Amino acid sequence: MVNKGVKGMTRTMNNIMKLLIIVVCFAGVVFFVWNDTKQTVEYGYSDDYVQIKELPDLLDFCYYSKKEWEDLLTEQDFGEVVTADTVLWILEQTGSSGYIDYEKGNEAVLTRKQWREVYSQLLDLLDENDQITVTDEVILKQEKDTLTCASGTYTYKLSDIKFTPMTAMGFYIKDNSVIGIAGMQSETASLCNVYVEKAEADQITFLSNRNTYTLDIVVEQPAEVENHICDLLWQNGVIAKVQVKGDTIQGNLISLNEHTIEIEGYGEIARAENLPVYKTYGSIEQKDLSDIVIANMKVEYVVAGESVEAVLLREPAQLSKIRVLLLADDGTPYRENIYISADSAYQILQKEGTADIPPETVSAAGDLFANIEENSLQLKPTDESGELYICDAAGTRLSYGYKGSIELRRYPEGYVIVNELPIEEYLCAVVPSEMPAAYEVEALKAQAVCARSYAYIQLERGDYAAFGAHVEDSTNYQVYNKKERDEKTSAAVLDTAGKVIHYQGKIAEAYYFSTSSGITGNGEAWNLAADSQYGYLRNTLVKEGGGEPDLSTEEAFSQFLADSDGTAYEAAMPYYRWRASADYTSKQTQKKIKSILRTRKMRTPEDIIYMDSSSQVIPKMKKFGNLTQLAITKRSTGGVALQLALTYEHGTVLIGNEYNIRAVLGAGLTSLTLADGTNRESTLLPSAYATIVPVENGTYAITGGGYGHGIGMSQNGADAMAAMGKSWEEILNFFFKDIEITNVT
Repeated sequence: MVNKGVKGMTRTMNNIMKLLIIVVCFAGVVFFVWNDTKQTVEYGYSDDYVQIKELPDLLDFCYYSKKEWEDLLTEQDFGEVVTADTVLWILEQTGSSGYIDYEKGNEAVLTRKQWREVYSQLLDLLDENDQITVTDEVILKQEKDTLTCASGTYTYKLSDIKFTPMTAMGFYIKDNSVIGIAGMQSETASLCNVYVEKAEADQITFLSNRNTYTLDIVVEQPAEVENHICDLLWQNGVIAKVQVKGDTIQGNLISLNEHTIEIEGYGEIARAENLPVYKTYGSIEQKDLSDIVIANMKVEYVVAGESVEAVLLREPAQLSKIRVLLLADDGTPYRENIYISADSAYQILQKEGTADIPPETVSAAGDLFANIEENSLQLKPTDESGELYICDAAGTRLSYGYKGSIELRRYPEGYVIVNELPIEEYLCAVVPSEMPAAYEVEALKAQAVCARSYAYIQLERGDYAAFGAHVEDSTNYQVYNKKERDEKTSAAVLDTAGKVIHYQGKIAEAYYFSTSSGITGNGEAWNLAADSQYGYLRNTLVKEGGGEPDLSTEEAFSQFLADSDGTAYEAAMPYYRWRASADYTSKQTQKKIKSILRTRKMRTPEDIIYMDSSSQVIPKMKKFGNLTQLAITKRSTGGVALQLALTYEHGTVLIGNEYNIRAVLGAGLTSLTLADGTNRESTLLPSAYATIVPVENGTYAITGGGYGHGIGMSQNGADAMAAMGKSWEEILNFFFKDIEITNVT
């Protein structure tokens, strides 16, 4: 028999379950009705209308922030799409109604084209800084929140739109970000100067912006498209045409800048703003303009109209020539006038033709350029053994002879000289300028290999491409033609012809300097030690057997200087040890230091740090007061000073880089005495292998060793090793670790 209470409870539970089922069913009906209603008011992107939610990003450039525009538009409750009333309200909010011609018509909803017309007027009126640009873009690919397009890669804020690759749209761009859509289907977008790797009747594969793409398109004559530079043209958002650019010229690249490219035999020609470079031998790749080795590479240029549109590298560079910028006496490239003569007959080569000039005749740049439009011309001896000279107007020689040719170049700032010659001839004028010819033969050979390795690296860098040069002739690169050529140094170059230092498969930048303090550095003084490509630089004692002591403390390094190891290769050299006195109290010296800091801050900003009295880093040195103290606060394990701290009354300056430290400490030198007792005058501390100790009244005693930066090969150390019977290979393997000495490729 069942309890009545249980029966009642069961009935109650059944009623509750029925009620729950009814509620759930009703909720489901409400949900589907609501969801269906939502679908009717939720908009996508279309050319037929513009969504209200698109406006805050587009209007962020004027009057209000994006968030404020969002709030204002929400208050107005315009609905989901832009109408004529929306436009009139925006014009009122921006004070533009009296300047922009817009009359409310019959349209309830503005099309995207109609909105674009209004928005363009708003930009013309209010976007004074041109924050927003309008561009038709071909979409190449979409990755997360970035769009790769024909003209570059953009971030975008249109999170709820899916972009279709290989279609064209109109975009509004601000701060390299897509902030809106000007048109869903661009009418005239293009993707210019692509390299078509493969073409079939219904498809092409092409390289652009360092990526390979495949595109479906009807190609009537695939053979005429394949392996050519082409423009791809879109109409109404879809690909419509492949346009081949078939006109080419060939020649060595001489110089380039943002607007022009100079080609040997053609002169200066306008260039595309984004000039692509394609390597077509071996694997097809897109390269950089910096990969073109000027004057050493047969290059093909694709020309359209009067502009170079693309560059094709058909074969590797044949590195045989170097172009040297010859600096004027003031250290700049420019001269008011230039006078050239030669010890033999020479020619003047220009577009108009060639003029033969008798020996010793003086040619003036001002006269040569007087009646021509070209901005460069070449002077070349008719005899291969002939040499050209820089002289004065009377013909008195001001330089040693230059092999090869001399190119005179004209700029608004003045005339410029560039010497082009074979690399081995260049080295014959570098080695005697960098190392005395009286040094041991094996040391000269080691110097030649270092100089050659350095030169080949500079060929590929092309730092002076704007002047049509690879390097210049000062200590900033390698000193060139400042001493007369010598048979002994030339023999050292020729005996090692083609030999360079390799490290991990690449040519090593073989630094060298005059004299060590008994130890060489691993590049920490230039912030190179952490870079694996400089792993061949080493801290090592410059004596038989080497060694790597820890000299990072002031006590350890002071003791190292005091010991003056007599077994070191350079122990007998005057600069092996030296002592100096310095005074940094005068206003003139402190003004000089501030000038040095400003100059060096521009060149190596990360190495000059200004801090205020609360140790906050600040951009400039302002109201610091007087200099009160100098101290070396960081030293490498090899002993070189890595950081110098200048303490002022109201701030501190931290200085890194060995040259910066030497320049600042050198500003206050009052005396400099070398190990042999001779006195020298200098405004640059001989090396950063030094200690600095306060004496009294702002004066300091400085003790140090070596001359130069201390990184790589010590030239005097190499000479001492050669005198002991070491070969040039042994010398190089001592100063550089884990290297290979091979022929240049």
